[in-house]
Order: sequence, then structure tokens, then C-alpha cells
Amino acid sequence: MALWGGFLPRSKLARREALAFYGFISPWIFGFLAFTLYPILASFYYSLTQYDIVNPPKWVGAGNYRELFTDRLFWQSIKVTVYFTALSVPLGIAASLGLAVLLNQKVPALSVFRTVYYLPSVITGVAVALLFQWILNPDFGLVNYLLFKLFHIKGPGWFYDRYWAIPSFVLMNLWGLGGPMVIYLAALQSVPTELYEAAELDGANAIHRFRHVTLPMISPVILFTFITGIIGSFQAFTQIYVVTTGRGGPNYATLVYVLYLYQQAFRNFRMGFASAQAWILFLIIFGLTLLALRASRSRVHYEAPTEAL
Repeated sequence: MALWGGFLPRSKLARREALAFYGFISPWIFGFLAFTLYPILASFYYSLTQYDIVNPPKWVGAGNYRELFTDRLFWQSIKVTVYFTALSVPLGIAASLGLAVLLNQKVPALSVFRTVYYLPSVITGVAVALLFQWILNPDFGLVNYLLFKLFHIKGPGWFYDRYWAIPSFVLMNLWGLGGPMVIYLAALQSVPTELYEAAELDGANAIHRFRHVTLPMISPVILFTFITGIIGSFQAFTQIYVVTTGRGGPNYATLVYVLYLYQQAFRNFRMGFASAQAWILFLIIFGLTLLALRASRSRVHYEAPTEAL
């Protein structure tokens, strides 16, 4: 009662409103404690144990972490994930921004073009993986067929070639650029037209206006898509799992970090080892996010808050 006394006001009406407030938010609090906070704490505990689901956890301290740093496939998964991120994030930002700039022009049937380019991003996951398995199939795929018919070029093995596998997944990743394109389109339309008019009076051409007006004004949005792109790329799993049937082949060329974590957890039943991987992944993403925010301080333009009238 003393505890509740600290949260509840003394007046009857205010106390009733406070009780209603706690009653309405209690489902969220229960869900957060049961499905978010408890799994996080349990994951950290299991990362310090040897646990296979069947037998009770056995305390090993930092043993899982020490083993990870001497595991060749762990470093291979980091190498593949960094390679995938370094290709997919800049390419995705450039493609979605370029498309948004094109769709920001005043042309007839503009809403139709916007719908057509956004529509593919509605379909994601397994369906896209199966679609690109056919499109990039080296024997009967559409891309290799067109390359040979139009240019007499024999296409690569795509997903089945260790050098082309990750670029193939990066190409597949462009399927979903409709989502960030919409964000960029909204940012482009929020740029004040007075800035473009002033730049034109100063003799700036289209390239100069884009570089010195558009990019600085939408730089917070670029930073947002950059950070979310890094987070998403480091968590890539579904499509690579479907295409490689969970092996990460050929020759571990597509063994991304989360796929290796999945293999350890649900194939080898090394839950403690996989939990340690999950915490290292969290630290990597957290560190990269802080680094990106710190490096962007002098490059991202934020509007000054408007003073109250």
C-alpha cells in the first residue's frame, strides 16, 4: 500500500483516473516483462552456460565467448555480413533516392508510376526468394536467357557461384526499395521551394541545387535509412535461408551472421553458444549505430526549433 501510495494521487477523482491509466497500460507492461525483458535477461544468462534445451544449463562463464573468437566460421559469418552490408546499404540508398527524385517531378500519371514502383515492396520474404531463384537460375533463368539472346553473353552462376552469390542477394534486396523510396519522396516534398528559387537566382544549376539544397535538407532522412539499413543487413536471414536451404553455400560464401546463429541454436542445439552470438551481434549493431550518429554530427542538417509565438 505504501508503494501504491507513492504512485496514486490523494484526490478521489485523480486516483480513479490513475487506476484507470495503470489498468489500461498493464497489458503492455505484462507483455514487455514477459516477452521482451525476460527473454533479454534469459539470453544473457544462457550465453554464460552450456545449454541444449534437454539438459539443465551448465555454467561455463565466458567460455562461449572465448570459443567464438577462435571459431573460423564465426569470423567467416562476420566477413560475409560486412560484405553484404557494404554493398547493399549504399546501393539501396542511392537507388531509392534516385527513384524518389524521378518520381518527384511533375509528369502526367505520376500517381500511377509511384504505385507501380512501390508495389513490389508489398511482397517480401519467401515469395521474393522463390521468385529470384527462378529469375537468376543459371540454366533456365530469365536474366541469363536475356543476356545470351541480346548480347550473346553467358551469364554467371548467380546464387551457385561463390563470387556472385552475395551480389545476387544484394540485387534481390533492391526489390524492396519502394519502402525507403516513399520516405525519401516525403522528405523531398518537405524541402521549401524558396530555397530552390534563391539558389536559381544565384545561378545554381540542377546539380548544384541537388547537392547544396536537396541533400543537406534531407540529410536526417538519409541518416535514418543508413542506420536502419545497417541494422537490417546485419539481420539478413529469411531469403538467404530459403535460397541456400539453410546451408549458407556455396562454400560458406553466403553464411551471414544470423544464419550461423540459427544453425548453432536450432540444428546443433547450442543455445548458450547462439545466445553469446546474439549478444555480440547486439554490441556490433549498437557500436555501428553510435559511430554513425557521431560521424554524422557535422554532416546532417537539422532545422532549428521554431520559437513559440
